[in-house]
Amino acid sequence: MKSIDINADLGEFRNRNQLNNELNILEHVSSCSIACGGHIGDFDSIQSIMMPCKDLNISTGPHPSYPDKAGFGRKEININSDELEKSITEQIELFFKVSKKLSYKPDHVKLHGRLYNDAAKKEHLANLFLKIVSSFDNDLSVIGPTNSLLETLTIKKGLRFIPEAFIDRAYNDDYSLVDRTKEDALLTSLDEKINQTRDIVMNEEVTTITGKRIKMKAETLCIHGDNEDTLKTLKEINDMFIQEKIIIKSS
Repeated sequence: MKSIDINADLGEFRNRNQLNNELNILEHVSSCSIACGGHIGDFDSIQSIMMPCKDLNISTGPHPSYPDKAGFGRKEININSDELEKSITEQIELFFKVSKKLSYKPDHVKLHGRLYNDAAKKEHLANLFLKIVSSFDNDLSVIGPTNSLLETLTIKKGLRFIPEAFIDRAYNDDYSLVDRTKEDALLTSLDEKINQTRDIVMNEEVTTITGKRIKMKAETLCIHGDNEDTLKTLKEINDMFIQEKIIIKSS
């Protein structure tokens, strides 16, 4: 029987309603990456998500980003390597403080936003990130884009890489995500998201923005927690997985 990990990027709530939505999302995923202060998040917000993850046995990991609260970590910023290393390290340290308090060991690290995309294709950023990850715990897996430079360098460094694909994002022919500033970067139709999910899991393929079919082998599928219809999408995906006899479990 096939299995797949479903992960969500969480800890990005700004009010109680958004927190409740994230807590509901946890009922339908097997792992999550929690914002840890770069684009949003603090000790309390991390703890608010990690506590129920522990109760539900959901895998967790820090979700560091460029230090860019104004742009939510999705814009290019002017920062040198030393400053970036310090920021990412501090973000992961904050996550580990919560983890230690709750006695719940993290399983992975996943970058956020622009840094996720940049480290996937820029060698100096990928190596900087992997250096930081190795300084914490060699048992930490790295979640990142499938068929990326980051995947190659992570494996070369002897760390475990978990290739990721997105339920709700469109792809270019080179496996990169369509830039959020472009039309059709986000899949908004429920049918589109269900079909893309089925295609990736059952056929290991995805249809790109140009209509081309490319191979897409992923061990985890990500859905964004800050979309209004995320919960509905996850429920539909769960129903589809039941029909297709696919099990949701962490990688």
